[in-house]
Amino acid sequence: MKKIAMAVVFLGTLGLVLPAQQARAEVSISVSVSLGEFYDELSPHGDWIDCSYGECWVPRGVPAGWQPYTNGEWIYTRYGWTWVSNDPWGSDPYHYGTWTFVHHHGWVWVPGTVWAPAWVTWSYSDRYVGWAPMPPTLTFGTSGYSGRAVVVSESQYVFVPTNRFVGTNVTSVRMEPRRNAELFHQAKAVTRFGVSGGVVTNVAVPLETVQRAMGGRVETHEISVARTAPRTYSSGGAGKSGHVAIVAPSKDVKAAHASWQKAPSQQGQGQQQQHQQQAKQQEQAQQHQQQAKQQEQAQQHQQQAKQQEQAQQQQQKAQQQEQAKPKPPQGQDVQPKQKPENAKPPGEKKEKDEKKEG
Repeated sequence: MKKIAMAVVFLGTLGLVLPAQQARAEVSISVSVSLGEFYDELSPHGDWIDCSYGECWVPRGVPAGWQPYTNGEWIYTRYGWTWVSNDPWGSDPYHYGTWTFVHHHGWVWVPGTVWAPAWVTWSYSDRYVGWAPMPPTLTFGTSGYSGRAVVVSESQYVFVPTNRFVGTNVTSVRMEPRRNAELFHQAKAVTRFGVSGGVVTNVAVPLETVQRAMGGRVETHEISVARTAPRTYSSGGAGKSGHVAIVAPSKDVKAAHASWQKAPSQQGQGQQQQHQQQAKQQEQAQQHQQQAKQQEQAQQHQQQAKQQEQAQQQQQKAQQQEQAKPKPPQGQDVQPKQKPENAKPPGEKKEKDEKKEG
């Protein structure tokens, strides 16, 4: 994603001197680079389809009833409530673009180039916190959004107890979806996105409410814990018109996809370089593992040799101690003499002698 930000900033500068048509073409190319990286990243884990928002991505192999923002946990960072994904495809689909439900496909991800800690709307109370993906149609000003709550279908929300909201895998504490309507009507719907230093933040659920329910302070984590990096909305190509959009326009996404497909040679070279680099890294990792294994084996051999040496020394010491013990003289009976089996007590013999004399 670093190349994306640099390309957009550079092209934004060129837009001051280039004709409008050429500037739009350059912006389209910058979007195609973004989409190209998403293709490389997400294609192994799903399929790309053509939906009403342009190119959308459908994850493959998810269980029945799966929803986004469920396999992971919430943490609090300087940018507000931040989603930490445990899904095999990583974190980008939760910090760029948004999710929408499409019939016959289920939940699909719609690409975008603007970063946020999480693109969700909220519904919370003292007892429960719920969230749902923002609809792809949302746009707001460069100063943020704090207007009327964006409310989606109740079935799209995920609810958890407020005292288990932070630092717990959602799949283990999620309330049953059949209770969504009940919990939603007991809660307060709110949508709020701030902008700090050009970076979108999500602070809709008050931190005090969560800390009160948890009975303690909520730790503020570094954003790196979420395996993502914040970026200004301008680096994603947004804000020039005074508005920030969650997803890229459908026509731009489709055009970007087409331009990305028209460069197979560059794409192939990039993939080849990437594969070579991965192969080199794997080879180096294998060499390190082999060296570590050899060192471990050498240490084990040394330890075994040392143990054998110690055992031999103990055995020799025991033999020397045995040899040093005094031995009885030869011919001397060291066994105690045994009494004859027919021996009788002296008193009994004396008694018999007296009777005989009498």
